[in-house]
Amino acid sequence: MKTLVTPEEALHLILQKVTPLSSETIPHRDALGRTLARDIVSPLQLPPFDNSAMDGYALLARDIQSATRENPVELQCLEVVGAGEGAQREVSTGNCIKIMTGAPIPRGADAVLMREDTRQFTKNESGDQSGDVHSSFFVEILASAREGENIRRAGSDVALGEVVLREGTLIGAAQWAMLASLGIAEVAVFRRPRVGIIATGIELVDVNAPLTGSQIRDSNSYALRALALGCGCEIGAVRGSGDSFAEFETALREVAANCDVVISSGGVSAGDFDPVRDVLREKAEVFFWKIAMKPGKPVMFAAFEGKLVFGLPGNPVSVMVAFEEFARPALLKMGGRRALRRQIVAARLNRDFSSPAGKVEYIRAAIRLQNGEWQTQFPADQSSGRLSTMTGANALLVVEAEKTRVGAGETLPAKLIDCPEIEGPERDFPTTDDSTTDDSKT
Repeated sequence: MKTLVTPEEALHLILQKVTPLSSETIPHRDALGRTLARDIVSPLQLPPFDNSAMDGYALLARDIQSATRENPVELQCLEVVGAGEGAQREVSTGNCIKIMTGAPIPRGADAVLMREDTRQFTKNESGDQSGDVHSSFFVEILASAREGENIRRAGSDVALGEVVLREGTLIGAAQWAMLASLGIAEVAVFRRPRVGIIATGIELVDVNAPLTGSQIRDSNSYALRALALGCGCEIGAVRGSGDSFAEFETALREVAANCDVVISSGGVSAGDFDPVRDVLREKAEVFFWKIAMKPGKPVMFAAFEGKLVFGLPGNPVSVMVAFEEFARPALLKMGGRRALRRQIVAARLNRDFSSPAGKVEYIRAAIRLQNGEWQTQFPADQSSGRLSTMTGANALLVVEAEKTRVGAGETLPAKLIDCPEIEGPERDFPTTDDSTTDDSKT
């Protein structure tokens, strides 16, 4: 077991141990928010036929090349065609067909002029214009058009046989709509990871319980629940545990039996009442314990009876930062997602900041784009017990381990924790140095 790892080493070790879950086929109506388990190959072309991009008139572009508002060109309109209908007549020189958005392009037409550039009228027996419009009428064309203008060609959006969506894609609104357009009534998706949550500590009481003595309300289980749901997971179990070895072992066995991943909070440090550390050391295979980071140093990652376990610290901020950096990518990968990496931008500091040597520090910050540059605001007190520092944060500023002081006006990498993940090449991680292992049972 590695005693102390860097954040990069920790994430690399975690992702090595994670494999996507099995797939299942579900109805299209249930697919929103799920992750595709297979590539989607288009069974048709979109649009399926040439159609009009707007309301207007289907005509021959060469007929109206000289048309202006001062010198309009007159055409006879043969019929009116709506979406879902087909023209009965063919366009030829001197005439046109009124067409609505999405309607098939009539035979013979090679352009659509938008209706704002036209004026329609009828003629009485003497040839005078009238404002009354009947099934056959005339149109003054007030502008020219290019061949192909305002025509959406068949297959211009999606070609037959094209890979439209890749395995590992999250099905959002656009993807859900695309599947419907292609007639994909059943969708193969990855199974959602089932997450079990254990909050340790005899001092914890639920949200609606009165506080007595030295009790505090449990917030970690709610944070973990929300964070796991935000990864597309299911919550398999949520329970508390006392501070004894036996109590946590019992909780771990019960939760692990029905979940894919167990995430605990508290009890993982080096104190006298830290059962997570002791149970995992004795009963599980531990891959590492402690990460050179702030906040969140005491993080334990292990496998217990075939299930992965994240032992996270007890301080609220440490729980959320450690989840963001390590549990979230793991759960996304387990759920089949391809995009695991947060977007990173360069953000300029609004104050000086000191950081401990030898640890990567994550500063909770609010960043805003101002005058083309990301600017930061963050509280000077970044202690891990201050949950309020997370409530206004949309980014984590990353201070590398070798930096001990950052001045106002300098820039730091900022991970955008309120934006979707993106795909990216895997980074090269340093080789684990086995000389730092200890003799604890793993």
